[in-house]
Amino acid sequence: MAIDTSAPYAAPPLKCDIVMKGGITSGVIYPRAVAELARTYRLSNVGGASAGAIAAAAAAAAEYGRDSGGFDELDAMPDELAALGPDGQSRLASFFQPTAKAAPLFRMLFGVAGSQDKRAALVGGALRGFWPAATVGALPGLVVMVLSALGEGIAAVAGIVAGAALLVVGVVFAILVSALRRLAGVAEDGFGMCTGMPGARAGDAPALTPWLHGKIQSLAGRTTGDDPLTFGDLTRAGITLRMMTTDLTRHKPVAMPWGTREFFFDPDEMRAVFPSDVVDWMVAHPPPGADDDAPPGSLRPWPAADDLPVIVATRMSLSFPGLISAVRLWAVDRTDPANRRRSGAPSHSPVWFTDGGLCANLPVHFFDSPLPRHPTFALNLGPFPPGVEKSANQSENSYLPTTNRGGRQRPWHHLPTRGLGAWAAFGAVMVHTAREWVDGAQMVMPGYRDRILTVHHDAAEGGMNLAMPPQVVRDLAERGRLGAAKLVRAFAGDRPGVDSTPGWDNHRWIRFRTSMSGLDRWTQAFDRSYGTLGFGTPYSRFAGPGADGELPSFPLTPDQRAVLNDRTGELIRLAGTWNNHRWGARDPQPPLQLRLVPDDGTAAGLDILDEAPSAL
Repeated sequence: MAIDTSAPYAAPPLKCDIVMKGGITSGVIYPRAVAELARTYRLSNVGGASAGAIAAAAAAAAEYGRDSGGFDELDAMPDELAALGPDGQSRLASFFQPTAKAAPLFRMLFGVAGSQDKRAALVGGALRGFWPAATVGALPGLVVMVLSALGEGIAAVAGIVAGAALLVVGVVFAILVSALRRLAGVAEDGFGMCTGMPGARAGDAPALTPWLHGKIQSLAGRTTGDDPLTFGDLTRAGITLRMMTTDLTRHKPVAMPWGTREFFFDPDEMRAVFPSDVVDWMVAHPPPGADDDAPPGSLRPWPAADDLPVIVATRMSLSFPGLISAVRLWAVDRTDPANRRRSGAPSHSPVWFTDGGLCANLPVHFFDSPLPRHPTFALNLGPFPPGVEKSANQSENSYLPTTNRGGRQRPWHHLPTRGLGAWAAFGAVMVHTAREWVDGAQMVMPGYRDRILTVHHDAAEGGMNLAMPPQVVRDLAERGRLGAAKLVRAFAGDRPGVDSTPGWDNHRWIRFRTSMSGLDRWTQAFDRSYGTLGFGTPYSRFAGPGADGELPSFPLTPDQRAVLNDRTGELIRLAGTWNNHRWGARDPQPPLQLRLVPDDGTAAGLDILDEAPSAL
């Protein structure tokens, strides 16, 4: 197909990476932000968590389908999400379709989320959602009131008052018992009121996962009748996509797709959360040699990374606890003594995966290298800071640091100390701190904060507001587009790919300075520890000039030992020349450290290189 070189997305001169934060419905900010960046940048690596994973999948699919109108369709997505259906609901609100068990709870809780008067909404939602239980609970009080009304005097009045009190207590108790029973049923459905598939009395409205599957296919220039877009398709097109999920069973974040072959899935369970054609693809594409590892029964081996449909990883990343059900896979628990002793086939245990935003809601470290060859932008979401009011000019409702001192301060979260509400606030801040301290620490780092665009929203926008009016959705989308334009101006300038810009040059210089500073601290610490004799065999006997001490494990061949000794000697000499060196100016703040960290499948586990040096 011939490409219209006059089209806005036809031939971007530069490359960039994008990472996007989770935020449920706040994700409507992303489509036009990404489309704005795509006018100047070709997307090389894309990542996200939770709602950010939806945006990442859509962005990667649009890049894959750039020549077939992918970004034009992405740019139009907010209008599609804001469109009202026959029932008066927006398309966005109709995606969340509760199961039959969860429907009363869902209507009650999300009626409260979208209401100004929370108490009235809670009472009304409880009575509407649990009216059979409320009726039963009210009967004893009604009986007492009716019988008392037949009497006379103060006793009758007292009886009516007591009956009214009994009615209220009975209604509250009955609703509470019914709600708890429903809540137990939600746990059986995977700890979510919605599975992402069509729910109770959904009508013709599409549910989230089938719609998203169709949208990913369409953005990529495919239909739902074609093979699902896979990570391998993207890789072969020069696009890397990564998204976070959370392994609850082993208490850790995990980047998808993964290279391990330890997981299996039950096709029937998968069909409860994914379209059948996607599950059929997974069944038909086991990893090479899977027959050797296949367990007995219905479990099937998880596809290799290249064969995994993008929609599967996306859905596993957006399993918002309580709202969208977790996904269950199966693996062998090697910590179980029975599996270590058993001579036959080991038993498989469930492994639950939920929202990737639990541990890394803004994985800004995705795709990083010590010295960037093109920018990795991060799109952050957050409330308006104290003293800043929402502006009618949407370009003023986002923030990008423009100086080296900008963005250094972490936001403060003040706590009330009176009333029961103080306990709720205390608990919320504890959860927020546990979830986001790593993200928050990275967001103020030099070489990070200058490429993080924060798009602000208020309490009525995004988040759990599933029923936002169409104009609010459009305002958020425009806010994202104008925010992305700030990134383009700072990093690409007026002549992208021709003239470098102060923003991009300063960013690379800061990254160079922080890398050198971190390396300086690391070599000093290495030198001190290597040369200090503590208890045990000196390091100089293990490795270094002339080292010939016995190695306690991980033995080396003579040639390998010689190479290690030479390199260790070179490192020690380098550390000696760097020790106590001063660069002549204060390091970028706050200071950074180089450390060994586990490979979580993100930057540490990827070999991401351009085919050729980028233009800037």
